[in-house]
Amino acid sequence: MATILVTGGAGYVGCVLCRMLLEAGYQVRIFDRLYFGEDPLEGIISNPDLELVRGDIRRLDDFPHLLDDVDAVVHLAGLANDPSCDLDPEVSLDVNITATRRLAERAKEAGIERFIFSSSCSVYGRGEVDLLAEDSEKKPVSVYAMTKLTAERELCDLADDKFAPVILRYATLFGPSPRMRFDLAVNQLAAGAIKKRKILVFQGGRQWRPFVHVQDAARACIMSIEAPVGKVRGDVFNVGRDDNNWQIVELARLVKERFPEADLEEVPGDEDRRSYRVSFGKIREMLGFEAKYTVEDGLEHVREMFDDGVIADPEADIYFNVRLLSKLRDMPAVTGGEPTSARFIPFAYPSIAGGEPASAHYLPFVSPSIGEEEEQEVLDTLRSGWLTTGPKVGRFERQFAEYVGAANAVAVSSCTAALHLSLVAAGVSPGDEVITSPLTWAATANVVIHQGATPVFVDVDRSTLNIDPALIERAIGPKTKAIIPVHIAGLPCEMDAIQAVADKHGPCVIEDAAHALGAQYRGKNIGTISEFTCFSFYPIKNITTIEGGMITVAEEGIADRLRVLSNFGMSKDAWKRYSKEQPSGYHPPEVVYPGYKYNMTDVQASLGLHQLEKLAGFIAARERYAQVYDRAFADVDEIELPALPAHLKHALHLYIIILDIDRLKITRNEFIDALRAENIGAGIHFVSLHLHQYYRERYGFRPDDFPNANYLSDRIISLPLYPKMTEKNAHDVIVAVKKIINHARK
Repeated sequence: MATILVTGGAGYVGCVLCRMLLEAGYQVRIFDRLYFGEDPLEGIISNPDLELVRGDIRRLDDFPHLLDDVDAVVHLAGLANDPSCDLDPEVSLDVNITATRRLAERAKEAGIERFIFSSSCSVYGRGEVDLLAEDSEKKPVSVYAMTKLTAERELCDLADDKFAPVILRYATLFGPSPRMRFDLAVNQLAAGAIKKRKILVFQGGRQWRPFVHVQDAARACIMSIEAPVGKVRGDVFNVGRDDNNWQIVELARLVKERFPEADLEEVPGDEDRRSYRVSFGKIREMLGFEAKYTVEDGLEHVREMFDDGVIADPEADIYFNVRLLSKLRDMPAVTGGEPTSARFIPFAYPSIAGGEPASAHYLPFVSPSIGEEEEQEVLDTLRSGWLTTGPKVGRFERQFAEYVGAANAVAVSSCTAALHLSLVAAGVSPGDEVITSPLTWAATANVVIHQGATPVFVDVDRSTLNIDPALIERAIGPKTKAIIPVHIAGLPCEMDAIQAVADKHGPCVIEDAAHALGAQYRGKNIGTISEFTCFSFYPIKNITTIEGGMITVAEEGIADRLRVLSNFGMSKDAWKRYSKEQPSGYHPPEVVYPGYKYNMTDVQASLGLHQLEKLAGFIAARERYAQVYDRAFADVDEIELPALPAHLKHALHLYIIILDIDRLKITRNEFIDALRAENIGAGIHFVSLHLHQYYRERYGFRPDDFPNANYLSDRIISLPLYPKMTEKNAHDVIVAVKKIINHARK
């Protein structure tokens, strides 16, 4: 017994087709998002020859066994009709083209020969001949028609002696279905005549349309499955009957004849650009297909539905694709609930609740902006033969120092290396203590431990997420050797207050400015204030060298020492040892300190040179999107935005929101899961270090030791914010956040 996979099997055509296939003795596997629930499958869902897989056609990779033991595919799933596709053309392309191609490729890889594709006569657009045949010129005038035509062409390109796609171009459908629609011309006109006693003709009604009964459409699928493969391989068939070509105004007059109690009204409007009369001779001659039902039959069938009480309100949203899709766009894609049926086969989604993702494609949390300039500079370095620390690192250091306004800049392999070297240069040693924030990346405290010192955490200001200067002085002790303020997300700490404490008690200040390139404190650039400032060029930062970091210092002697420390503690780096530019009178290098392998390479610096030139534009883009977010979230009670004091310039490395989880039915982590289901990436910056296993066990920290950091750790989310984003991306993020909140609100 052959098994047929029917995508969209719970839809208007699909639920009719699946019944016919079961009656004909086939086994049927339905793959459907179940936008309209399981009601269309009533009466067959318990059939032992039916399997139901609930899933999204765009997420085929989540269903590795979907095509197992399948003999043929009927692909009906997709966005059907112009208004549904016009809601979001990007989604339409993804569903109707990309997903169709991927399903066909998977079927071909699985050795499934027969692939029936549901297309539409709308591909003809504005027909300019009396009767359009399959090889007539196509002039699609809508997103829907364009996606169908493109999918047809891609499927036909896959055809070979082992793969036989069959394209069925359906005329406009009509007639009763368990998944009824009243956004189709015949059904809609009949419903209006019955319920409202009005027959409305829009835009003059002069346009032509072909029509086909839904049962005839389903029969055509079965004939395409059963026809000799040589007759249908890679071929296209119009599906309908010649005498079902109607001008809309004449169709309305026919409805008036059948329902004389209704009034016929013409509604003015722009002319419908779509008009096509279609020939159905090819499918009749090649496959012997004859459509059974006329439009007149369909009108009577719809009347019978009303007479039998099957339809109560034909204006309900469930009968209109675009209305239901509009609502689904406002629903979360995941709600964590149980499936509505226990009969899904094992590889089905476990808990999806019908919503449509806010973004058609996954928007990553971050994506670096790398241009042709960076690529060419890297190629130049690779071709030069000098790849490690050399002249381009020197150029990058000088340009960085100039940008920041610092006297000296020392390039290193990472911000972690920068922090470590700064501690070494500051004389931090075993037994010392270093004060820092617990709300930071692990590197900030890890390097303190590497020096044999003890990190001393001080709680943060809940409104800014930065270390609280008022608490620093209380933590100062005789062993305090350094203070590391962390400019979280790119917002500068209160440096005057911190420096005042340092001046009073003696520790040096090492700024963790991993997030803060481009930030300012009271008009001064971060990088010009303290003895040491450490920057990061990790790929998610405001500029990137893939991996890399920089230390800015005021004293040239300290800068020289940092360079020695970063290169094994040797008196000469590789460029000075091996290049022609070394001074005369050779002297072998000496190890003057047991240093580290923390140097930056010229390949990395090649990126940095051009990234730095683009930084102002990068920050401007971040500011633009941050303002969009600010406006959107300002009136959302469940969201608190960190404070931005007037004397600070934010570098906007991150856009952080603080969730009021007491107002929500879900946790922060569940909120992030929901965002990902909406195709939106997100991050957490950070879970306080005192909550991590190592720090808990080593130092005996408890959650309430730092109440503000503890509070924020369960509530903060970082949203996408980077120059490669678009305004639409930002809007998608906003839509996702708001609809999750609306759904999860207590």
